[in-house]
Amino acid sequence: MLEAQNEINEIITKIPPKFVNTILEYAKAIKYRIDKGELSDTEYLEKIPGMTESIIKESAIDRSKYSDKLDW
Repeated sequence: MLEAQNEINEIITKIPPKFVNTILEYAKAIKYRIDKGELSDTEYLEKIPGMTESIIKESAIDRSKYSDKLDW
């Protein structure tokens, strides 16, 4: 954890000032989700029965097998 915190601190020192507010707003949004007890997107999907297996199965299919057009 300390290593990640150090990396975050190092990155922040190199970010131009015009982006600092964007980072702050993103951090606040993450904290808000944590405070409410919300799950991350990954945690949410993992809780759906069969979802992990489905994602793994579909990720193995060659992209050329899919259509660019939606049929709905």
